[in-house]
Order: sequence, then C-alpha cells, then structure tokens
Amino acid sequence: MQELNYKKIGERLRKLRKYMGLTQEQVADILGLGRDAILRIEKGDRKIDLQELIDFSKLYSISMNELTAEEHTINSNDIAFARGFKELSEKDKREIISLIEYKNLLKLQNKDDYDDTRGTSK
Repeated sequence: MQELNYKKIGERLRKLRKYMGLTQEQVADILGLGRDAILRIEKGDRKIDLQELIDFSKLYSISMNELTAEEHTINSNDIAFARGFKELSEKDKREIISLIEYKNLLKLQNKDDYDDTRGTSK
C-alpha cells in the first residue's frame, strides 16, 4: 500500500478551504480541531488520521480518493456550486438537496429501465 503524501494532501486541503472561502479558524471550529492543527495539516507537517480525512472529505464535498490521490484537479464548476450554495438560506439549501436527490433517483430509474430492456440483471 502506498504511503500518503501529506504535503500534497495539505496543499489540496488549503486550496479547497480557500475556494470555499473559509478561514483556518472556521475549519478548526467545524471539525473540532485547533487552528494550529489545521495550519500543520495544510503545511503537511502533521499526519491526518482516518476520521479527520473523512471529516475533511465531508466538509469539502470531495471523495477521500480525490483528497489522497497523487494527482488531482479541482473542477471549477464544483467550486462555483460550493460557493453559491454556501450563500443560500437553509430552506433553499434543502430544496436544492431535494432536487439533487430526485434527479439521482430518476437517473437510477432510467438506468434500471434501460437494463430491463436489454435483459440484463440488476
């Protein structure tokens, strides 16, 4: 198993934090860590445990594979969505999440219908 590159992960986390418009202090508060821990993680001076990787992944809406991959590009559409989403009211956020869930359900149903017509098993 390949060793994690904490410098690259830290750089990626710093970029994601800045794209999201968050300060190190805000991230520390959200994740229940000290600001110094966030600073050291972003510099690559501190290892990240599995739970912290999960927490960062959820906070930045990025998969753990994307966080830990050797090479990674940040999708500008995802950044724009995250920035815009952050500014919405809680009611608007819930509506958008419901719409996303509905669209995903439709995609799943359409895939199942397509599989049925091809005679493939699910």
